[in-house]
Amino acid sequence: MRTLAVVFAHVICWLGLSAQAADQAQLLIGAGQYDIIPNDNKSAALHVQYRFANGFGGGHAIGGKFLGVKPLIGAFINTDKGGLMFAGLAIPLQWGNGLLEFEPSAGIAAYRQGDSTFLGGTAQFHLGIQASVRVVRGVRAGLGVTHVSNAQILHKKNRGTNILMATAGLEF
Repeated sequence: MRTLAVVFAHVICWLGLSAQAADQAQLLIGAGQYDIIPNDNKSAALHVQYRFANGFGGGHAIGGKFLGVKPLIGAFINTDKGGLMFAGLAIPLQWGNGLLEFEPSAGIAAYRQGDSTFLGGTAQFHLGIQASVRVVRGVRAGLGVTHVSNAQILHKKNRGTNILMATAGLEF
């Protein structure tokens, strides 16, 4: 796991230093429900995420605009005193001159259980999908779904959890 973290940190730094795709950075704030499926330990969740402006790649894709592969960092907490910090990569795609945005992301995470769902241990994978619409210049509103799991690679138990949230994004 330590080797994976070192490799991942080098990739993030390399992407930031060899930036070819630059647009606006984005601060995303979300609120929603933790553990939607399976639903035996639901609680409220608060999410914050920062997507860097600089990334690698970019261009046109599927009738829209591919903004490049962007580093991101984030965290969430829930009302069961659980939480997660993560770092990863996002692939934002936009359509309609930036009106609509779809952003899949993936990364590694450190999980704190608190009184929340047992996910097998601290080291986890983080997968996310955000869809948003530009409300006014520099402000987006949307929905996001996040899956947190260790894929039974990092720990013997792999329960996993899903988080559904409404999001607001500030671009700057």
